Amino acid sequence: MKNLFLSAVVATATLASCSTVSSILQNTFPYNATVLVTSGSPANTTLSNVSPAQSINQLTGAGANVRDIRVSSATMTVPNNTSMGIFKSVQVYLSNNGSNEVLVASRDAIGDNVGSSLSLDVNTSQALDNMMKSGAVQARVVYVLKQSPTSDISLKTSIGFSSVPVTNP
Repeated sequence: MKNLFLSAVVATATLASCSTVSSILQNTFPYNATVLVTSGSPANTTLSNVSPAQSINQLTGAGANVRDIRVSSATMTVPNNTSMGIFKSVQVYLSNNGSNEVLVASRDAIGDNVGSSLSLDVNTSQALDNMMKSGAVQARVVYVLKQSPTSDISLKTSIGFSSVPVTNP
């Protein structure tokens, strides 16, 4: 009887921990990348900067336990004394160290009075499982400026990912 009770407790604890992990991984998990837009960068020219990224294994430690990883949200922010209105357009690409690049978020025709934060249009059509589970992911930010900045701008991209747990934890 003791062995049966002990087995039931262990089985319940195991299922509860799998359920907890599944619940956490069904929610979004964040990724942040920061690039520097240098003062004097030319306006009306397509420019880009690369920021190292992390794989889902580095972010959550549980990449093998999720699938159907997709972008769920994306925002860009600049310091409070700057406006995102300095940009004409922005695009964010993720890749495996420069190969298999995928457009994950963008915004065109950015208005002049948008403030220091901007929500981007996300590409939810493509699952990023292979890329995010690889060990070498990087983000490339492509942008066009309306005017040349007078000082360096730290451009921070925050991307939220959603995933579905693999049925066998």
